[in-house]
Amino acid sequence: MKGELTATAESTSDVKTALETTSQPRARKGKRRSAQGSSSNGPMRFFLSKSDSNGVPSVDREFDSEPEAIVESLKTGKSYFVISEWKGLADLSKKVPLIRKECVTNKKTNAT
Repeated sequence: MKGELTATAESTSDVKTALETTSQPRARKGKRRSAQGSSSNGPMRFFLSKSDSNGVPSVDREFDSEPEAIVESLKTGKSYFVISEWKGLADLSKKVPLIRKECVTNKKTNAT
């Protein structure tokens, strides 16, 4: 009976060890975000890529919404780009300079 208890205890510890080694490490939960938010803020523009880009991103036609760009990408087999324009600003009013971003809200222009 004593031998049975020892075998059971060993198998239980083996299971715990196996579970501990196969489980993934805990990820950090709190990411630090800037006061301005993520890049999803601000106006975004959608462009279909040119077929002769040779690895360098070049845009072709602009679309009003992402679903339109996705459908055209599916039809043509080309990729599409989502572009947002930002400008860096420095706030020097305090002891420590603060660098932040500001969305540029120019009207749409025709891409060449």
